[in-house]
Amino acid sequence: MLDLMAPGPEVIRLLEYCTRVSIQFIDLMVNTGVDMVSNGDSPAGPEMISPEMFRTFALPYEKKLAEAAHRHGLPYVNHICGNTDLILEDMLNSGTDGLELDYKTNIHLIYEHLGNRKLFIGNIDPSGVLALGTRHTVREKTLELLKAYRGSPRLVVNAGCAIPAKTPSDNIREMIETVRNY
Repeated sequence: MLDLMAPGPEVIRLLEYCTRVSIQFIDLMVNTGVDMVSNGDSPAGPEMISPEMFRTFALPYEKKLAEAAHRHGLPYVNHICGNTDLILEDMLNSGTDGLELDYKTNIHLIYEHLGNRKLFIGNIDPSGVLALGTRHTVREKTLELLKAYRGSPRLVVNAGCAIPAKTPSDNIREMIETVRNY
């Protein structure tokens, strides 16, 4: 991350290498018969790098990943950890078909930027709500999300990031039942 402050040619070589490997991974996923592909770019969010750095060091490579999925005729979804409020529009400019966003990103801002334009996956807090919360808390947070996004059919309710292994099954069931009954 410090190398991005004064990038030399090795930074670009590393980013290009990582992109080639990620495209290989997309190709491998496609070979399994998937209906869509996704990728995570965890360190590309504003909690790690500035929006300007995102545009320089992440966005060009994320575009290549979306293009790779589209060459296979498949939709592509991107995930970036943390609060992505400052780069939502930039993320959409990557060519992605949808965004899986962390619980730290403002749901109303997500709706404003994505709304009926792109698929949104997320953004229930995986630790504080799903893993450590009560069924009541899971229901409340799921309803909050559903109400905020009620004007769009482009919502897949899910955790905003990886669901911890020790998450109670009852909490996952509560999230699913809340969506089905909404």
